[in-house]
Amino acid sequence: MRGFTLVLSVNLILTLFRILYVLFYPIDLSPEEAQYWNWSRFPDLSYYSKPPMVAYLNLLSTSLLGNTEIGVRIFPIIFSFLLSILTFFFVRNLFGEKVALVASLLPNLFVGTSINSILMTTDAPFIFFWSLSVMLIYIALEKNTLSLWLAVGVCAGLAFLSKYPAVFLLPLTLIYMFLAKRDLLFSPKPYLSLLPAFFLSLPVLVWNYERGFVSFKHVSSLAEKKANFPNFDTFFEFLGGQILLLSGLPFFLLVYGWWKALKERDKRLLFFTVFSLPIVLFFGILALRKEVYANWSGFAYFAGSILVAYVFVRSAKALQLTTLALALFLTLLLHFTPLLDILGLRDLLPPKRDPVKVMVGWEKLGKEVSRFYSGDELIFSTSYQIASELAFYVRGNPQTFVYHTGRMTQYYLWRNELKNYKGRDGLFVSTHPPPNRVKALFSSLKEVGRVNVVWRGERIKSFRIYRLGNFKGYFDDVPKGY
Repeated sequence: MRGFTLVLSVNLILTLFRILYVLFYPIDLSPEEAQYWNWSRFPDLSYYSKPPMVAYLNLLSTSLLGNTEIGVRIFPIIFSFLLSILTFFFVRNLFGEKVALVASLLPNLFVGTSINSILMTTDAPFIFFWSLSVMLIYIALEKNTLSLWLAVGVCAGLAFLSKYPAVFLLPLTLIYMFLAKRDLLFSPKPYLSLLPAFFLSLPVLVWNYERGFVSFKHVSSLAEKKANFPNFDTFFEFLGGQILLLSGLPFFLLVYGWWKALKERDKRLLFFTVFSLPIVLFFGILALRKEVYANWSGFAYFAGSILVAYVFVRSAKALQLTTLALALFLTLLLHFTPLLDILGLRDLLPPKRDPVKVMVGWEKLGKEVSRFYSGDELIFSTSYQIASELAFYVRGNPQTFVYHTGRMTQYYLWRNELKNYKGRDGLFVSTHPPPNRVKALFSSLKEVGRVNVVWRGERIKSFRIYRLGNFKGYFDDVPKGY
């Protein structure tokens, strides 16, 4: 009980810290968070680029807490708390209390975990339901009861409703069964888990069928974009991103854990290797062809973190202390990047390269646009990021629109609503003047305001606000791909 008391106490403190951070630290919603929140106002079976879970959770949380930052971000905080507690009990049954303590607490110092414990992107629910699925799969493989396999199917379905890479669960389970549980390959029970997973996923498939499988075209276009082989620049950028996600040294502990599992053939270690190493290898190989975002493989690190914990408790004290100190330092810098300026490390991460910059200035912009918004104007941009932030931060949370000059977004599927604004004025907000094709849809144009955004003492963004008169009632934009 002493171990659980420690885990519970630390996680309650972390939960309180995250709530206070969201409430009082001067950052706004990221553009992706604002977009997913905006989806929640138009409930549907699925959405253009992602499944619907993030929108459903936003709908629930903001119904209770309002359209506020904490209303949007409360679920990642809750998921982080619950997953840490569940991980403790799961790992304790496998490796004992010491490993369980580390597996429960150390990931809170990982950069990737820190991000997903606060920001409400699709990764937050996906990693939660993915992790539940992985734990249940292990238990189901040991006990092989129908009820457990059906529970696996439910969690896998919820993971798929969160993000499409949930499909990795099936091949990884089959790989482990082939390596360590071959008798189960011929048991019908594991395959019955596909039934609840399929039925939960069916609405997404129906939605896509009715729209020409637009989501899958989007995912396919991401895989092919700027593809060339071999591209070592993108590979090493991906590798550096993985090291950063695990806050440095834990990544190398994980690599050692993979090697140890493959060498010793311990079925417990092999299981967590199967549910982490192939994912990192898959995206690493993809990174040899094109740019791969670091978070794409982030779901590998639930299983990976358990291997890290196993290796960590068997490491020398000096390595343990160094690992903790570096991870704590990186996590603090992630939360409070202005510390770099105080420590004289500004050149290490200048304001214009600071990833936090995408979360500042939006409330300021929203207040300025609100000065020109009477409640009747069409508010739009050529950027879905700007349109999403305006929907959240402009007074009254108006519906906003996007005139597409790049790839398609969810906003393209909402364009039928534009006819309701025929004859009205428009407010166009962007970092540049409206394109000529946009000007042609109105009878007049006037710049009415500018907003400069300063972060860490440096101007990082500048927005322009235009009023356009007498909207024609439609957009003639044609997205450039998916």
